[in-house]
Amino acid sequence: MKHFHRYISILVFMAFGCEEASDQGLEIIDQPLLVVEGRLTNERIPQEIKLSQTFSDLNQESPPVTDAFVLINVNNSNFILQHDDSRPGTYLTDTLQALFDELYTLYIVHDGNEYFALATSAIGTPLPPLAIQESDSGMFEYIHTETIPSMTEVRVTWNEANSSGGQAEVLKEAFYYTLDVVDITKTFAPEKEPLVFPRGATIHRKKYSLTEHHQNFLRSFLAEVDWRGGGFDVAAGNVLTNLSEGAIGYFSVSMVISDSRLVQ
Repeated sequence: MKHFHRYISILVFMAFGCEEASDQGLEIIDQPLLVVEGRLTNERIPQEIKLSQTFSDLNQESPPVTDAFVLINVNNSNFILQHDDSRPGTYLTDTLQALFDELYTLYIVHDGNEYFALATSAIGTPLPPLAIQESDSGMFEYIHTETIPSMTEVRVTWNEANSSGGQAEVLKEAFYYTLDVVDITKTFAPEKEPLVFPRGATIHRKKYSLTEHHQNFLRSFLAEVDWRGGGFDVAAGNVLTNLSEGAIGYFSVSMVISDSRLVQ
């Protein structure tokens, strides 16, 4: 098993994001491709699919796709997604809970073209016991001990004084990937900054199950955007996808296990 992570630290609340910027690392192309970022889970919530297009200008933001028809089919039932105007490029279902051992089809129509992807879920497994380590400075560090192929989102929040004398919520967010692959590039990848937080912080963990094909996608994606720069750098190339021709990105289904703990 190989483990790695990345995290970002910001003030106040930051919306959940993962596997974003799927268009990074791609070769420059004449015509833009549809970029699909979609994950269904067993959480009983509105599920979302994000659509954008590739671009060649590094100073440009990913152009959202706001006029697509998006549908999810499972077991002869169709769920049409509605565009969320407050978040351009985001399409939402009504409350929908994905189930294990079901085949889900994503169907998209945009600009006269049709795209589709098929996905099932790997079985979910419990989270390992939470492991943290206190340093001499009194700060704590999160220790990732997962051994089952999965993606774990770790969000740590706490309040601290700001420059105006009030309180501000601090968020640190990390994504840990445990992949059942062997890759020499990872062995020599640059070290990542540890996830550190004070006493009184709350740790929220959310673990997503991964199929073998989803693991292969993540490996290729991270080789392009997260591992590059190691001693054995990889050549730039296209990230794997399960979308039909003309689209890139990934559509997945995951079983989710979550927990929370206050650090005392």
